[in-house]
Amino acid sequence: MVFQLSEAEAENFVEKVNFEKMNGLVPVVVQDSSNDRVLTQAFMNKQALQLTLTSGRIHYWSRTKKRIWLKGEESGHHSLLQNAILDCDNDAILFKVQQIGVCCHTGKETCFHNPIIAEKKLAVDAKILERIFEVVVDRIKNPTERSYVSKLHRKGEDTILQKIGEETTELVLAVKANLPEEIVHEATDILFFILVLFAQKNLRLQEIFKQLEHRHQEKTR
Repeated sequence: MVFQLSEAEAENFVEKVNFEKMNGLVPVVVQDSSNDRVLTQAFMNKQALQLTLTSGRIHYWSRTKKRIWLKGEESGHHSLLQNAILDCDNDAILFKVQQIGVCCHTGKETCFHNPIIAEKKLAVDAKILERIFEVVVDRIKNPTERSYVSKLHRKGEDTILQKIGEETTELVLAVKANLPEEIVHEATDILFFILVLFAQKNLRLQEIFKQLEHRHQEKTR
């Protein structure tokens, strides 16, 4: 869920931050909450921080453009706020986000992509479901003409249910035909449309995880 504060709550947080050391700016580090990868380091002034906390989308102060800019205002690659953490001296902030698209202007996932020692590529795990779900929720909350999710949402619940039914039938056919690649493809389609359905019905993905955990506990007790 995108983290947002009221104006009063945001002002209370902003007042705790020490902007004096850098003449009205504070350094911020942005971390992907789905895989803990550090995405970028930038700066904020008070207004950028206030906008970030109240909108749930990261805003920076550009030292070259001399203005506040919304991350993704041109690319659409927004950073959706999950949490904000002050350091011990109150003069730096760590933001945890769900990143839509890549973070770096070079097209890389992170701005920190030049290691001295080559690192192993992070393996994809179940956290990708949460990452995609946050994007789906954002596409419904902030629809765009190019977004397939936005179009599905406009067409309504029946269209989404029809998609789930169609993909389920195709999964059954793929299994009966013993086509492994098609089985994976169709199962992925079903998961995607379930994510869209949950977002439209204002249900949290965690409810599935809780139900699985409950059933697991019941069966292994």
